[in-house]
Amino acid sequence: MVFFWRKAEEEKLAEKGDKNAILKLIEKGKRDRAIQILEGFKDDPELRKILYDLYLKEGKYYFAYQLIEHYDKNLGTAWERATIYERVGEKEKALQEYLRIGNFESLTKAGHLLYQMDKKEEALSVFERSLNLAPALKREELQEIIRKIKEELGLLQVKKESFIEKIRKGLQKTKEKALFGIILRGRKVDEALFEELEETLVRADIGAKTAINVVEELKKEAIKRNIKESEGLRDLLKEKLSSLLTGCQDNIKVKEGKTNIYLFLGVNGSGKTTTIGKLAYKFVSEGKRVLLCAADTFRSAAVEQLEVWAKRSGADIVKREEGADPASVVFDAMKRASEYHLVLIDTAGRLHTKEPLIRELRKIKSVIQRFYPEEPTETFLVLDATLGQNSISQAKVFKEAVDITGIILTKLDGTAKGGAIIPICRELKVPVKLLGVGEGLDDLQPFDAEVFVQELLSVEV
Repeated sequence: MVFFWRKAEEEKLAEKGDKNAILKLIEKGKRDRAIQILEGFKDDPELRKILYDLYLKEGKYYFAYQLIEHYDKNLGTAWERATIYERVGEKEKALQEYLRIGNFESLTKAGHLLYQMDKKEEALSVFERSLNLAPALKREELQEIIRKIKEELGLLQVKKESFIEKIRKGLQKTKEKALFGIILRGRKVDEALFEELEETLVRADIGAKTAINVVEELKKEAIKRNIKESEGLRDLLKEKLSSLLTGCQDNIKVKEGKTNIYLFLGVNGSGKTTTIGKLAYKFVSEGKRVLLCAADTFRSAAVEQLEVWAKRSGADIVKREEGADPASVVFDAMKRASEYHLVLIDTAGRLHTKEPLIRELRKIKSVIQRFYPEEPTETFLVLDATLGQNSISQAKVFKEAVDITGIILTKLDGTAKGGAIIPICRELKVPVKLLGVGEGLDDLQPFDAEVFVQELLSVEV
């Protein structure tokens, strides 16, 4: 009974503005109650600082902003004020604070802000100042940003690869192994040609059964149309392969004026985190506010890898310590999601723990839908193209957990199994939305079935 009396007495003291009693409330985890009490003592500089610190810990940036604006413009550190201004959309004020600090981290932040504000000349100047202060491990990353801005300003003349050139580069190894263009050039249409064509389709990882069916249909059509030379088969093969890819392409959904939440699935090593980083870079470059969620808390260094991409792209990040509950990290991200155009969630991919993985992914989706019942906007499955058709068995495990809306096929430039897109799409009945065709930031390209087939069968190698 005495214990409850003491608790009540302590809270009564807190309500009267007793600093020690308020601090004890906070120590006991009663932060919401402490905030409620402190909001009645904003005129007290000492208690105001405690309230300010609590706002920051709870991610209540707008409330912290109100304290700065209406009570004390020097509240907190310059870095904290800059962060708060940036979170509430006061970019000019954030910029002034970052520039006032003047170290590597703050100048880099200022550069990204200027770039987002479309002040590229000023951004370039600030990034170059930042480069002079950059630690050795950050110099290459910063030099890449500076190079990109110089290109956009016309200060560097660099020939940019077109979309078709990028797909051509991505299919290079497949074409070197399959040689469709050479096989279908200057040959007589006979049984030997059809056998070679079937073997080539299998080498491209289209699948033995599909290869046999395609060649049988080609034979029938060749007889029906009286095709005697191999060049005549090219358009016919293009037509057959294109028909196999019907419904296999789609654009990424982006709902304008709303928070878009993208959930990324895939086994460790599939290129999932790098894909998230490249997409974040793309969206930030378009002026969108992006939040990354490091919910792959079990793979060693996964959080750090995503953190590097956050800095590189100019996105914000929500993270916890390694080994934390992934759903709790997603919960933290959802509390902040309304401040952003897009939230990109990285997840674990430990297939050796299949059942726990499925439960974990379902739990993550449930957390998302507590805040946004109609989300996620997209659930992407990231597959490693170098595995070819073998990735289909991986995909089925993830499909057991959640509905997949799109496939992102990475490392296409590193494999001769480019034809595997056909069985992957047909077997999983999910459209391929993006292809990873290189290491560059802009080497994540939309999948275009017509261009894909055209380049696969082209003569150039």
